[in-house]
Order: sequence, then structure tokens, then C-alpha cells
Amino acid sequence: EQDKLRPGKHPVLLFASGAVLSFHWVMLMKAMNNLSIGDAVFITYLAPVMVAVLAVFLLKEKLEGTTVIALLIALLGMYLISVTGQSGEVGLYGVGIVYALIAAVSYAFLLIILKKLREDLPALTVTFYQTSVNAAVLLPFCAFRDFPVSTRGWISLIILGTVHTAFGGLVFIYAVKKVKAQHVGIIAYLEPLSAVVFGAIFLGENPGWQDLVGGLFIIVAGALVMRRGLVAAGVEEPSHIA
Repeated sequence: EQDKLRPGKHPVLLFASGAVLSFHWVMLMKAMNNLSIGDAVFITYLAPVMVAVLAVFLLKEKLEGTTVIALLIALLGMYLISVTGQSGEVGLYGVGIVYALIAAVSYAFLLIILKKLREDLPALTVTFYQTSVNAAVLLPFCAFRDFPVSTRGWISLIILGTVHTAFGGLVFIYAVKKVKAQHVGIIAYLEPLSAVVFGAIFLGENPGWQDLVGGLFIIVAGALVMRRGLVAAGVEEPSHIA
């Protein structure tokens, strides 16, 4: 419908969200180019800590004790995953750290912006404008460069664009309105866990004990947050066991 294409009450913020998302993607890719994947992801996923703090000041959310505990558990899980294959040592060097930290900060601000936009805009509207801005911002960097891509590569790009970016982004933006910002941030820790699982299934990677234990901590953190959300929504009664 035509009404869904209207930018709503915050058009500048809407267009800015697309620019911030593009910037975040670029910084994350640069971090992965300069650090190991585990290190880059670990630093970038400090973002939920920043989201929890920003949500208190910018969205007037109350910082819950459950959130703090879950964040600590999730961070421990991410640390264990990041040291896999490095003999327990995390090599964090130079410019890669800067890229990853910038990616974390941009992700945190993006989530805060999305919470504000979803107060009066449908998820489809936000997704449409975000992806349009992404295309406009990134096209000049790609249009005049030679990127030899095989048929298989084009298929992968199409799947990446339609399934993982468009559909996945739409679902994420829809969920933002239903869940507190600090909760969304922590549940997002399931993303690196899924990467370990899919890597084992499709790429034959063998996760070490750090991956498995770290993944368990991430699941526990997510479960704490989701259970707290159910209690707050009245779906599940809080326990009164002494």
C-alpha cells in the first residue's frame, strides 16, 4: 500500500538508520580482514553491553538485574568461542581493534534508532528505506570496479541479498518492537553460536570445547532474557521458591 511508503514522523532518522547500517557492515568486514573471525566477532558483540546502557539513558528503559547477569554470562561465552584454536590467547592488534569497536558502537546506535522508528512505522517500511539507502550508499564503491563472480557466486549473492539480508532484516526489525532493546541485544549472541553450528554442518569445521562451552553459556543467557520477557508479559508466572 502507498501509506506504507511514507517515512513517518522521523524521516531523517529513517534515512540515517540505513546509512548507519551500511557503515556497520563495512566496519565489521574490515575488522574481520584485520583480526581473526573470533576476535572480530567478540569485540563487535560488546554492542549489547552498550545497548543496555544506552537504552537506560535514551529509551528510559530500566536496567534489570537479569540483564546484567545475562550479559556477563554471554560475554564469557563469547570469550571462550573467540579463543578457539589460539591456545587460549586472544590476539588483538592495531587497526583491527578500532574497526571492531566502531562496528560495536554503530550496531548499538542502530538498535536504539530502530526502537525509536518502530514506535510508529511498520517493519516493512523501515526495511524498505534501509535497504534503499544501503544500495545508494554502497553502489558508488562497487559500480566502477571489476569483481569477477562465478555463477555459483552470483547464486550465493542472490541468496545473501534476499534471504539473509531482506527477509532476515525484516524479521529482526519486526522483533525490535516486541522486545526491549537490552533483550534484543543479548539474544543476538545466538548469531555467533549459529555460525559455529552451521560451520560444522556445511563446512566440516570441528568446534573445540571452547565453542561448545561458550555456546552453552550463550544459550543460558538467552534463556534468562526470554524467560524474564515472558514473566514481564504475564505469559509465565515468576517463581516464589525460597
